[in-house]
Amino acid sequence: MTSIDPAAFYDGMAENYEAEFDAPHRRAYDDLCWEYVDALIGDRADLLIVDVGCGVGRWARPLVERGHRVLGIEPSADMCAGARALNLGDRFELQHATADDAVVATATADLVVAMGSIQYSPDPTASIATMASWLKPGGHMGVLVDSLMGLVTELIRNDDPDQALERVTGRRARFTSTPGTVEHHLFDAAELRAAFEAAGLADVSVRGLLVDWTSRPREQAMQRMIDNPANGLDLERRLSELERLADMGKQLLAIGQRPA
Repeated sequence: MTSIDPAAFYDGMAENYEAEFDAPHRRAYDDLCWEYVDALIGDRADLLIVDVGCGVGRWARPLVERGHRVLGIEPSADMCAGARALNLGDRFELQHATADDAVVATATADLVVAMGSIQYSPDPTASIATMASWLKPGGHMGVLVDSLMGLVTELIRNDDPDQALERVTGRRARFTSTPGTVEHHLFDAAELRAAFEAAGLADVSVRGLLVDWTSRPREQAMQRMIDNPANGLDLERRLSELERLADMGKQLLAIGQRPA
């Protein structure tokens, strides 16, 4: 199966990208990520936030509305067009670039977020180090990636051990949608923590998101989230606080801080 370039893949996703988050599991992990990032921001105003893989500006819009300055970095031209169409004003700057190619001054950002984007980088560990260099002393970084063990668990549960073994060996996944198929890296909690620490970040936490979801047959998990999304989200929130369960999550969320 031939894979296409990630930027080209997301060009084909741009028009309907917002609707992707109508799916219960995507809405759930997005809400959880927002809660953790919101806690990092607190009641501070006028922060410089770098949003790596900002897409069509889903996160940039509420951050700008709350009075922050957002630098969006996005390699997909069509995603960039969607973000520009929001007309967020002079508190939003957009670079059509990858994390590795972006121009961001060292030690200027209060917060860097990369929600599901760095896993497409040729060398995610190097990209994490680059992003960490943008942080001010005391600044935070949050990165969301797909979980190796979460996907392997799902494949085994679906009676697909050959593909599960392939994922464990290659540590890569394939995502197929209308534009085609794209490959990306898979992580375990230890690897993600090590990348943050190698980048000089401290107080690193790695949480598993959608642990209950991963533990159930997909149809059952989907129905539970549809029937009672508030209860489902609350359960996932409580499970995400147990770092020893991180590798059971569908996604991993890592947060670290540049030492003051």
